[in-house]
Amino acid sequence: MLVFLVAVFVFVLDRMTKLLALKYLKGNVIEVVPGFFRLIYAENKGAAFSLFSSFSGIGRFVFLILVPLIVIAGIIYVLIYRKELSFIERISFSLILGGAAGNLYDRVVYGKVIDFLDFYIGKYHWPAFNVADIAVFLGTVALFLYYFLKSSREDNVIQ
Repeated sequence: MLVFLVAVFVFVLDRMTKLLALKYLKGNVIEVVPGFFRLIYAENKGAAFSLFSSFSGIGRFVFLILVPLIVIAGIIYVLIYRKELSFIERISFSLILGGAAGNLYDRVVYGKVIDFLDFYIGKYHWPAFNVADIAVFLGTVALFLYYFLKSSREDNVIQ
């Protein structure tokens, strides 16, 4: 149950922050740390780093709607039926689930994802992102580290 609460929390936090960005940042920029971080309003018609943004029709549907739906369904299945998952695995998957659902909602409702966090140094900008992106990133990194450390421990036991 906790994993679905985490996913719902991420989804709701993502929706709330995107609605605030839509209301207060469209046409405005808020410098938080001058020369490094600001709040902006940005629209991403693709996936991460605007991948697939030039796709249209069936290609757009497959890569930006269908694939995320399959990932979401797969994660829900794993969280419900894989009882042997560790706490770290469960929380990581729930972060990814909540983030994926948040960005999928934007794509279905708006046809694009709303981003608002902009980190930069001078003229060099990291692509703008949002709360859903942070959750997917943190969940993915946590899973990677968990499996990497787990396999390292198992390798040491075998040797």
